[in-house]
Amino acid sequence: MLWFLLACVIGVTSENDRTTISFDQTRPAHHIDTSDALKSSVRLSAYTEDDMEVAHGSGNYFKIGGHRFIITAAHNIVKGTTLEVVDGYRSYKTYPVLIDTERDIAILVPEIKLRHAKAVEYRTNSKELDLGQVVTYAGYPADLGKSTFTGNVANDQRYTMMMQSFALPGSSGSVVFDNKGRAVGIISAIRLGMHELSPFPQMHPTLVYCQKLRDYDRYTVREFILRWKKSRSEP
Repeated sequence: MLWFLLACVIGVTSENDRTTISFDQTRPAHHIDTSDALKSSVRLSAYTEDDMEVAHGSGNYFKIGGHRFIITAAHNIVKGTTLEVVDGYRSYKTYPVLIDTERDIAILVPEIKLRHAKAVEYRTNSKELDLGQVVTYAGYPADLGKSTFTGNVANDQRYTMMMQSFALPGSSGSVVFDNKGRAVGIISAIRLGMHELSPFPQMHPTLVYCQKLRDYDRYTVREFILRWKKSRSEP
């Protein structure tokens, strides 16, 4: 879980000049369809050679035609470990198709077709997001088990967005969905800020940074997978 915290360093600010966009947390969210987030959410575990789990993160299981794959954060792939996906009571190896360390996005293919996790159709939203727009994700924060959260878009940039929601170490790699079930980004980090009464950075788990998937549409992802499968079949 430590590697998720390390990724949060990008958000260090002073307590006085930290700004947020507030929203009405009492507003009903019954119109938000969280089924895709819940069904496709998977837990990813990094194991050493002696089968010791040293970290865990989250991801989501998708399909494009007959192709099955997982999207997660690139920093979930820890050097010197094997990244496995938990499916029911078993774990299976995953193979990296793409590791985009600059954007913190990774595409993985599990060694088998998962039986417990539900692969949902991969669709993305390439348009700019409205501030205040409701989004949702499911993941495995800390030791809470699979959990789902809704939030609001607080800031939207070309490649990144910030949402006011909730995340902890372990949430990293969870795919964020809009209210039409389209993937809009993946959780990459939470904000850290300095507190005047403490010399140590303080977590702000309600300010969540996401890497947007607008350049990773279904055709682009499919092409990456086809190239990877071709390379594996070549002598």
